[in-house]
Amino acid sequence: MPHRITIEGSAQAFSSQAGQSALDAMVGRPSALEVGCRSGGCGVCRVEVLHGDYHCGDMSAEQISPECRAAGIALACRLYPGSDLHLRPLGRRPRGGCTPPSDIADLLSSLTRLARCTDRPAAPGA
Repeated sequence: MPHRITIEGSAQAFSSQAGQSALDAMVGRPSALEVGCRSGGCGVCRVEVLHGDYHCGDMSAEQISPECRAAGIALACRLYPGSDLHLRPLGRRPRGGCTPPSDIADLLSSLTRLARCTDRPAAPGA
């Protein structure tokens, strides 16, 4: 039985057949998702599942951590619908986390380390 796949912010709908990944259902038609390696490794097709049932094939742990997976984030090339799906495109995983707040925490940590490095007294003659 085909399942309908919709993308947040788009009026487009795609139909996936049994055993077909969400990304494969969209290939060849314009969509908001980018296509990368198609083997679960590059993270270009990373999405958040907003609604619907699904299962996932093997995905790179570097791109989809257990925390991301638990939050409904997957790679569309390894996402197999079990019902109609509504997806939000995310693109490649930010370094250090699956959601923007992790990036903010990383940025603040980096800035704090940088501030500590620049709080040194000036070298003599500088």
